[in-house]
Amino acid sequence: MDKIYTISTLLAVILAIVAAFVSIPMAAAALLILGGIGAINNAPDLRLRIYGATIVLILGAKALEAIPAVGVPLAAIFAGVATALIGASVVGVTLGICQLMKAKLVS
Repeated sequence: MDKIYTISTLLAVILAIVAAFVSIPMAAAALLILGGIGAINNAPDLRLRIYGATIVLILGAKALEAIPAVGVPLAAIFAGVATALIGASVVGVTLGICQLMKAKLVS
């Protein structure tokens, strides 16, 4: 199963790069789903890093457009990666809530 999570994350990054140059219908939905699948087996400390990276990419991707010639494609690529990380973050938060509820019910 670990390979499925890794392949899902890799596909999300590849899709984010390709979607920056080619119009792909439902690319955002695919990025969210692939990012979410890739995050299913993440440890809690890795989830915190993903939350931070998500925030940085959401806020910083647009700023890359200031770079001449390559800025707009770079901004689109990192915005796509941010979309995949949003999916991973949602899954991470959901798993955290489930683990918390499970711990509360057991104790």
